[in-house]
Amino acid sequence: MLDILELLAVIIGGGVLSLKLLAVWSHTRNAAHGIIKGKLAPNNSSPNSVCSEGETANINPLRVSDSDAWENLQDAIESLSGRFERIEHEYLHAVFKTPLWGFEDDLEARFDRQANLIHLRSASRVGYSDRGTNGRRVDSLKRILE
Repeated sequence: MLDILELLAVIIGGGVLSLKLLAVWSHTRNAAHGIIKGKLAPNNSSPNSVCSEGETANINPLRVSDSDAWENLQDAIESLSGRFERIEHEYLHAVFKTPLWGFEDDLEARFDRQANLIHLRSASRVGYSDRGTNGRRVDSLKRILE
């Protein structure tokens, strides 16, 4: 019986350690690509990102009418514990850390003032699936801004 418990402890401990190492590795990577030909980078081929621009768009952009929308978005990002890496006139990059394991995800936004839209892209740095984390993050931002 003790051998089985020891084996289970090793397996579970190894799994936990592997996840934590993956989370630490996510701190060294960056899924933000900036503006490419006037737009945010397209979605990853894996289901761990959401984006409102390009052929692979899978969410709607934020439709804004308020001239303070860009600043309000920054406040909303801070309220969700986002850490800014870069803020420009019409582009920003923020990093979010997942609560349990500490994985880092990148959020990018591009303000299209002419169309009154804020395009969003949120992507995981590692892994294949994020279990909907990036989509929920964008939904939370949208709810805050409504």
